[in-house]
Amino acid sequence: MIIWRLTPDRADEWRAIRLAALRDAPDAFDATLAEWQDRPLADFAERLAEVPTFAAGDHPGRPLATASWLPGLDDRDRKRGWLLGVFARPEARGQGHATAVIHAVLADAARQGMTSMGLNVRDTAPHAQALYRRLGFRATARQGITNARGLPETEMLKDLP
Repeated sequence: MIIWRLTPDRADEWRAIRLAALRDAPDAFDATLAEWQDRPLADFAERLAEVPTFAAGDHPGRPLATASWLPGLDDRDRKRGWLLGVFARPEARGQGHATAVIHAVLADAARQGMTSMGLNVRDTAPHAQALYRRLGFRATARQGITNARGLPETEMLKDLP
């Protein structure tokens, strides 16, 4: 397995897996397939220029899993990054690809001075919650979190080294 950063010049790679994610797991993301499917490749490149995004696969060019992160989204802790857009293609699930990209995100965030990483995960996604727990994330006591579609989510946090 190989891990690489998806940079703007690799926008076509991210476009393919991003559209697959929005098609295959529509409730897992705030964005929708309808919002992204007709956008020009330049929009995907712009997002990659702004949001650190990592891919895992058997070879660069066809990501089997991706994950992104952003700093400073939490007024409670400006040194907390937020894990976003985690997705593994069905054929890659259970093979460590998602774990690998999440580790890449965590390492990148720590290098950028983040001291913790947060995420929101659907309450109805026990496999995703189990993955995050195995990686050291813990659920917070925060209540009433919903995604853009109003579906309940659980907030999870992990301290970074």
